[in-house]
Amino acid sequence: MKDLIEYMARAIVENPDEVVVTEEEERDYIVYRLRVAESDMGRVIGKEGRIANAMRTLLKVAAIRKGTRAVLEIGEGITRPPGRRAEPEPWAESEPEAEPEPWAESKPEAESKPEAESKPEAEPEPWAESEAEDEAEA
Repeated sequence: MKDLIEYMARAIVENPDEVVVTEEEERDYIVYRLRVAESDMGRVIGKEGRIANAMRTLLKVAAIRKGTRAVLEIGEGITRPPGRRAEPEPWAESEPEAEPEPWAESKPEAESKPEAESKPEAEPEPWAESEAEDEAEA
């Protein structure tokens, strides 16, 4: 997987000799740290992080195929508070927990009545009264 990250990074940067990927095993996942030249950082991250997210997605797929979990950190001088380890992204879980959709929740019986029943009856149209009078006279 380290080779995959190096291959992708070297293909996009202008200084492929400065691409460095380190691998560190954490609790139950592997952290890959990608460092590139400062001038190539924008190329690796991409607009709105699209390139970086694509690289993370490919790494995730490769890790799942090998039965492991992996995280990709990109940047020079990645810092974390002392004693704190990198946590995998929430989307990196192999089986996400299904959360019920807010619109799919069942409503109580009182609220589930159709709107037509809860509206007050409309007044009869004035023309309907005149037709009833016409029929009575005839």
